[in-house]
Amino acid sequence: MFDIRAAALCLSCLIPLTAAAQLPPAAATPPALAPSQTAPTTTASVPPAAAPKKPKVPDYPDPRTITFGIYEWATLPGTGPDLKGGKAATGYSSLYDFGKDHPITPNIDFSMPITRTGIIHLEAFLNKGDGSQTALKETTVYGTQYLPGDYLSTQYQFRSAKMYYEDLLWPYKFPVSKFRVRSLWEFQWVGISSTIDAPLKTSATTSTGTAQSNTALGGETILWPTFGLAPEYALTPHVLLRAEASGFAIPHRAVLWDALATVSYRHKSLEVVGGFRALHFKSSPSQAEYMYDTIDGGFVGLRWHL
Repeated sequence: MFDIRAAALCLSCLIPLTAAAQLPPAAATPPALAPSQTAPTTTASVPPAAAPKKPKVPDYPDPRTITFGIYEWATLPGTGPDLKGGKAATGYSSLYDFGKDHPITPNIDFSMPITRTGIIHLEAFLNKGDGSQTALKETTVYGTQYLPGDYLSTQYQFRSAKMYYEDLLWPYKFPVSKFRVRSLWEFQWVGISSTIDAPLKTSATTSTGTAQSNTALGGETILWPTFGLAPEYALTPHVLLRAEASGFAIPHRAVLWDALATVSYRHKSLEVVGGFRALHFKSSPSQAEYMYDTIDGGFVGLRWHL
């Protein structure tokens, strides 16, 4: 006898098996990575920043360096400074032709670049001279009186120190032109001291019996800002032609000007410099006495580039 319950049980078992057979095969699952393994990452490579390139043509044909120079200034023989009575003089207070400059005047200088175009300089020199003369008129100099016919021995020292800044003025371009003009901004000190003596004159005495000195000591000082220009021409990479002039004056006050022309040849760290220089000074005429003179002559020296 057919049992319908057995047939239903068999049919319920066959239907799920048939549906499973008709499903598509499952996609393969990749194996899990081990803890020590990481998936490779892809990043775009960034090229390193390019270093700035040096200009093919430098600003100057020779590197600018700290320099130190020594020079000998062979001043031309002259009559030396003159002393003249100023506005504050109470009588005749003049004495001319103090003597001749010594032939050799030592000079030193120091320079250091501080900007792309600017250089600071320090320089100084010492000039001496002496002479003798016979007083032609009665005169009182630095409080000491001399009479006509007095034999006078004179000595003087002239000291100068200058600090200045020079900068490229025209044309302002790089590389620097062979011909260029530089501006000069200076501060200059000049000191003149003098000694006047009457060695053959008998010393006079005062009413109290004190002997009066026949030696007069005095001096003048000039402290001025000066301004100027310095054209240059680079004849070759190692030969430089240069001229400079600077000065300052106020009416009825001190006058100071300085001018020179040079040619220099540089080889590595050594530079040979030669040229001609002239310097003029006049202290303030508002005082009892003032001095004036012009010192000039050729010079030669060596400059070391450190």
